[in-house]
Amino acid sequence: MTSQAGDPVPSAARIVVVCFLSIFIIFGIRLSFSVFFAEFVLAEGWSNEAAAAIFSLNMLVFAGTAPLAGIALDRWGPRPVFCLGVLLMTLGLWLSSRATTLSDLLLSYGLIEGVGLGVTGLGPVASVIASWTTPAQRGRALGIAFAGTGMGSLLFVPLANRLIDAFGWRDAYLALALVCLFILLPLMVIGLHRPPPSLLSESHRRAARVNWRRLLRNPVFWALMIAAVMTMGPVRSLTVHQIAYLELVGVERAAAANVVGLAGLLTSGFFVLLGWVSDRFGRATAYTIGAAGLFGAVGMLIAIRSVDMSSLLLLYALFFAMGEGARSSQTTALASDVFQRQGLGLINGLVGGLGGLGAALGPWLVGRLRDESGTYDGGLLVVVVMVAVSVIAYWYVARAR
Repeated sequence: MTSQAGDPVPSAARIVVVCFLSIFIIFGIRLSFSVFFAEFVLAEGWSNEAAAAIFSLNMLVFAGTAPLAGIALDRWGPRPVFCLGVLLMTLGLWLSSRATTLSDLLLSYGLIEGVGLGVTGLGPVASVIASWTTPAQRGRALGIAFAGTGMGSLLFVPLANRLIDAFGWRDAYLALALVCLFILLPLMVIGLHRPPPSLLSESHRRAARVNWRRLLRNPVFWALMIAAVMTMGPVRSLTVHQIAYLELVGVERAAAANVVGLAGLLTSGFFVLLGWVSDRFGRATAYTIGAAGLFGAVGMLIAIRSVDMSSLLLLYALFFAMGEGARSSQTTALASDVFQRQGLGLINGLVGGLGGLGAALGPWLVGRLRDESGTYDGGLLVVVVMVAVSVIAYWYVARAR
């Protein structure tokens, strides 16, 4: 709500802070899967493709759920929608702690937890932030809130590694379920709500009036959807496989987890920095800087095979953070700018869902290529191609704006 004096800024700032804390937990848990993935491959003996399929199913379900969550947000607001999402996350993680087979995890983590993530994902959260902010503020607001993904990685990836070492991966999942139930649930249900009518623009008030025929005939819309798929595919491919890759080239798992945590810390800074660049110099400029970072990250992974590791690991963390810090925030910012009259929940739900589709296909494809060829060369090429396609599609949307 606005303050009693009618100034909406303090409440908008509180919304951004609550979204930051929520994303910190949600994506800290989500990004910790890379540690569980390595455990599934090395301890359980499952193939890279089979273990990656857990995450890929999770992302496929996420992709189908996020647009529906966006429509529900436009209609009912954040509190009931996010309450349902967090409860499903909790249930999925708790059932994962009881899993004994790969099929059990496909159901619990892949399906149930995937629905919960789709409801509470970056797209739906972005729509809440966008409804509280103007386009001139949106890049920075989303950057600050999405910085929670990096901070969450900084804490939860090393934490998951320690929990697995001490108690096993099943009890680690139980601990994460308790975090969702006792911290994330009250945070999102109490802390997030609709903006007051005085803050809503005319386009926001007309958000539910969707002209599907016009939307589906618009090439800019389809370019945005392509950008969404290609935005998160390469990032999540690296997220899922990076620890396994680093172990393959001789880096100890604890050290690899620390590198991922460092990348998370740096990502938070890049989310904020590139959010400012986005508002000042344009969305496409910020997005291109991030794409250059992902190219650099792939280059470091290739170089680390034959060069001293310590300095390259730091550079990998830096480049990966640069790439992560421009992807989801700048895609949702551009979508909110261009298509807000179609409904902020709807358009960001679609962007989040298509991003989830890319995040599902990318890690699975990289895992399959790894199993078939015995190397990650083909997978790294897939990452590079997806980044290049995303930049082309993003620039098309930004210029058409």
